[in-house]
Amino acid sequence: EELVSIKSENAIGETGATRLLPWLRKNGGGGGKGYLIVVCDPRVKSPDFRDTVKAFRMEKEILSHAIFINADTPAENRRWLKKDKLMDSGIRLFSDEKREWMRTYTALGEQRWSMTLFILAEERVQKLVRELASVNAPLVVERAIKAMEKRRL
Repeated sequence: EELVSIKSENAIGETGATRLLPWLRKNGGGGGKGYLIVVCDPRVKSPDFRDTVKAFRMEKEILSHAIFINADTPAENRRWLKKDKLMDSGIRLFSDEKREWMRTYTALGEQRWSMTLFILAEERVQKLVRELASVNAPLVVERAIKAMEKRRL
């Protein structure tokens, strides 16, 4: 269930996962204090997914905690980012062409072909939103983060 970097076209592996997951990092966010936002979509060339990614490009604080995963090839993702002038926007996008990661983490059901949002912190899923809509994705994420932080107090 390897995610593939769109830049190198290599699986991120254990080292890449360590860099992504805040509770595994030695510096900056270690000790379970950080969180990771994961938005994934099993549909190829999904307009909803692409609109959602674009909506987050202005949300720098949220974007710094987010990764995006889709079923497009790394080459297709690079073409899209280049076409929409998003290559240097700080968007961390990964490919899951065979949808193995999505299947493993229940983002892919027998009938569910829509976006899924996970907010991960303290080594577990803090928030799960199925059928995430692109029109309100940033607001949903913002509210979920606030609720998670409130629970931590």
